[in-house]
Amino acid sequence: MEPEVTAAWISAVGALGGVALGTITGVLAARIQARPAHRAAEAAYAQAESAYRAALDSAREQIRATAAQSTGSARRQVYAAFINEAHKLQLAIAEFDRDFYEATVDTREARAALDRVDKAAALVLLEGPEEVNEAAWEVYNEALAGLSDYERSGDTRAAWSKVIQAGHEQELLTALDRIRRFLRDQMPPLWRETAKNWTQETVRDLETPFPQVPTRTNMGGRVVPFSPTQETGMFGGARLVEPSGGGAPVPFYETVKPPPELIARLRAAIEGYMFVASPLIESGTVTDDQVYGILRYALDAQHASSPEREFSYTAGDVANDLLSFVGKAQEVLNPQQDA
Repeated sequence: MEPEVTAAWISAVGALGGVALGTITGVLAARIQARPAHRAAEAAYAQAESAYRAALDSAREQIRATAAQSTGSARRQVYAAFINEAHKLQLAIAEFDRDFYEATVDTREARAALDRVDKAAALVLLEGPEEVNEAAWEVYNEALAGLSDYERSGDTRAAWSKVIQAGHEQELLTALDRIRRFLRDQMPPLWRETAKNWTQETVRDLETPFPQVPTRTNMGGRVVPFSPTQETGMFGGARLVEPSGGGAPVPFYETVKPPPELIARLRAAIEGYMFVASPLIESGTVTDDQVYGILRYALDAQHASSPEREFSYTAGDVANDLLSFVGKAQEVLNPQQDA
């Protein structure tokens, strides 16, 4: 128990004990002296009991207020420690942006800072409440995603560096953004991963036919055919449904398959990307594998087509998440200001 709370207990219980002893003595004296007047004794007892209960309520309130003050003090220290560690992490990650397209910067300092944020977030979890805890883990998770992306994207950043030096950055970004938007906005959700896999294969061979059955990417990163036996549940993609025009039941995925004209438009977007990339390959600026890697990165990235823009989005998200944490922490520590 915190020293402040312990002191409050001692003080409150001591005061309460004094009230109780005085009350009991008064009641006994009243009863002895007023036996002929039984009603007067009962009134004195009721008054004394009321005083005792009031003292008890006062003691409870004193203890509760002191405990709340102690909890607020502990939370303030934990929240401040988390903000401090998160800010140090921001500074460590910011070092990557100085020469983003050069060789990968040593990330050990940033990893150590991320570990400290992890530990600080664990203390926030102990103090609560839930909304502040969630805000703390948002900071950690976004920073982890950004740091991991930077560490994995070395080859892609090297390829982009050559594209930038050749003066074709914006053309390539425009072509990649067009493919990303098409997959996100035009392709039926059940076929979106299939279309993404097909896009990567088509960059290697523009004559690659679009799959008749959806595909998935397994844990090893390999593209594998859709497994109807695992998708036949109530909401499974292979569940049998009646076609809109009637007839024998067919797998659900056939009813939402992208029409030929949609596939043709996606193929045109892929050809647009290769139209920009082919001269870079022919000039020796980048290799076939690098063109493929640039596309694959763009299709997997959460926010943007290039590593630098993805990094900028992630860094911004970390900053916004930290501001959100600060706001929620202030609401918890200073609730009267929001009333």
